[in-house]
Amino acid sequence: MWYRSVKEAPQKILVCRTDRIGDFVSSLPVFEVLGNRLGLKVSVLCRPLTAPLLENNPFVSQVILYQPQRTKEVLEEIKAADFGAILALVNDPAALGLLPRLQEIPVRIGPLSKPKMLFYYNYPVLQKRSRSVQNEADYNLDLLRPLGYDGSNRPKPKLYFTELEEQGFLGRLQELLPRLDPTQGYVVVHPGMSGSALNWPESHYGELLGRMVERGLRVVLTGMGAQEALLVDRLVQGIPQRFQPQVFGLVDRLGLRELGLLCRFARGFVGPSTGPTHVAGAAGVPLVSFYPPILVQSATRWAPYQAQGQIFTPDLPCTAKRCCQLGACPVKGQATSDCMASLAVEPVFEAIWSSLRPKPAGP
Repeated sequence: MWYRSVKEAPQKILVCRTDRIGDFVSSLPVFEVLGNRLGLKVSVLCRPLTAPLLENNPFVSQVILYQPQRTKEVLEEIKAADFGAILALVNDPAALGLLPRLQEIPVRIGPLSKPKMLFYYNYPVLQKRSRSVQNEADYNLDLLRPLGYDGSNRPKPKLYFTELEEQGFLGRLQELLPRLDPTQGYVVVHPGMSGSALNWPESHYGELLGRMVERGLRVVLTGMGAQEALLVDRLVQGIPQRFQPQVFGLVDRLGLRELGLLCRFARGFVGPSTGPTHVAGAAGVPLVSFYPPILVQSATRWAPYQAQGQIFTPDLPCTAKRCCQLGACPVKGQATSDCMASLAVEPVFEAIWSSLRPKPAGP
C-alpha cells in the first residue's frame, strides 16, 4: 500500500461519505479511530438518509448534510468550519465535485484508484477496491494511514442509542404491533433489496419462514418501497393460515434509526446483501445473510464488518468480476437464480436457530 504521511496532524477533519446505507455503515469505524485514537475533531458529510445513524455517536462532533441541489450552501458551510483536513472515503460524484473548490484545505486524503485522482488529493492512498481482497470497512480504515493510524485493533461499526430512546421505541413497537407478545421476542427478516447483488430466491425465503413459524418463532418482516411490500405480501400469503398470527409486517413503517432499534432488541436477523443487513450488524444482533460468489459483490468485500452470525455463499467456481454471466456461467446448467438457489434452506434455518438470542425477560 503506497501513501505518504502527514507531517503535522490536523485538529479538525471532514470525512465525506455520501452514498448508500451499507456503504455508510462500513464507514463508522473510521469515525471512531479518528475521534478516539487519533484525537481529531470529526465532522461528517453525508446524505439526509444516513445521518440518523450518527445520532449519539460520541466520535462525531458535526454532521453536514449533502444534497446536490444545495451544493453552494454545503461549500459555504465547509469553508466556514476551517478544516485542517478532508478525507473522501470513495471517489463518488459528491466528493469529486466539491474537492476542486476546497483546495485551501491543507490535507486532502482519498483513494488513488486512477492517476487523475492525484489532481484531487495531496495525500492519496493507493487502492484498487474492485479487486475485493478485503472488506469495505478495511479499505476505509486504510485511508487513515497518512494520519498515523497503524491499522491495529480495528473497531466494528456501532450504533448508539440512549436508554430513553430504547424505552420509547419499545413503547412504539407495542403500538405498531399490538399482537406481538414482548416475552416471546422476534426475529427480523428483511427479504428484499435494490438489486446491487444477487439475492436468495423468494421461494427459499418462503420455505424458511415456514420452518421458523413451525418452530414457534415470531417473525417481523421489514422492507422499503412498493416492490418489497409486494414481496412481503406474497411471503405472508404463502404461510399456512394457522401460523400467520406469528408473522408481523413493518414495511415502510420504520425510519432508519427505528430499524436499528428493531434489530437491537431482536433475537436474530435474516437478510441479503443490503443496507438493512449492515444496520443489523451495527446494532449487534446475530445475523444470517446471503452473498453471491461474484467478485465485487462478494462477502469478502461486503459482508457486515465483524458481525456476529453466519454468511452463506454458493460454493461454485464463479469467474465473474462485476455482474452475473448468466448463460456464460462456467458451472454447467447454472443461471442467476440457480446459483443462489444452491444455498439450501435447512442449513440456513439451523444457523438461525443456533444463534438466537434468549427470549426477553418477562415483566
